[in-house]
Amino acid sequence: MWDHNAHYHRYLLHQIPSRVDRCLDIGCGLGLFARKLAERSNRVDALDVDDAVLAAAAGLNLAPNITYTNGDFLTTDLPETAYDVIVAIASLHHMDMAAALQKMKRLLRPAGKLLILGLYQEQTAIDYAYSAVSIPLNIVYGQWHRISAAKPTQNAPTRPARWSLKQIKKVADTIIPGCCLRRHLFWRYSLIWQNS
Repeated sequence: MWDHNAHYHRYLLHQIPSRVDRCLDIGCGLGLFARKLAERSNRVDALDVDDAVLAAAAGLNLAPNITYTNGDFLTTDLPETAYDVIVAIASLHHMDMAAALQKMKRLLRPAGKLLILGLYQEQTAIDYAYSAVSIPLNIVYGQWHRISAAKPTQNAPTRPARWSLKQIKKVADTIIPGCCLRRHLFWRYSLIWQNS
């Protein structure tokens, strides 16, 4: 199944080692990336707030080392310094960004890696230029992948982006200094940080 987030799964996987012990997927949705993490990790904790989506994920992307849990990331009790990799794909903009980044930082093991793929609000000429390129590519990719992929019967809830890249960078630099923020096509950005 192709969508704007799945388009960057391979990019995210390249950021992590081929084998890790424990991963956290925040806002796992239908579990597409959790399943990919499960191929590299001894244990994957996949968290989402939507019961129906989690039920679909457990049916579509089941693996013995994935634990699907219903919960709000900011209030769910999770073990500190327990994760080698924490991933948040299109979920950060559903939360208080500063609080979420602070908690993610606490949950990472030393040398652990944080991978965020998010949505940003267009504000600058460069933002709109990326959008102008993304629109025709979106049509082409959508048509190409529609031929071979069935649409899921359940979709995760969506919300429009709330912050510009400048705002995201400012908050991230304060909480996780040294992070790498990169703008991508399809209205996405990546934020990557390795714990010291």
